[in-house]
Amino acid sequence: MRLEVIVAKTRATKAEIAAARMAQAERYAKVRAVVATGKCPTCGGVLKRNLSLTGWWQCEQLGSPVFRKDPDKASCTWQGFTE
Repeated sequence: MRLEVIVAKTRATKAEIAAARMAQAERYAKVRAVVATGKCPTCGGVLKRNLSLTGWWQCEQLGSPVFRKDPDKASCTWQGFTE
């Protein structure tokens, strides 16, 4: 394939970019609403901020038993970004 064809196929239109930004803003708003409650929507556990990435929040029960607040409880998979 010629380079012009590849570039044309991968280049998003302004409308597509605007729609993607709007969808991302909606996802961030939903996560911010969950974070404001302080409770995990999946298991009811407490939410904590993961400082390795900006805006990353996760349930205290996420991950292997070594990283969970209560290793005897089931693992939870909820996590989200606010920014």
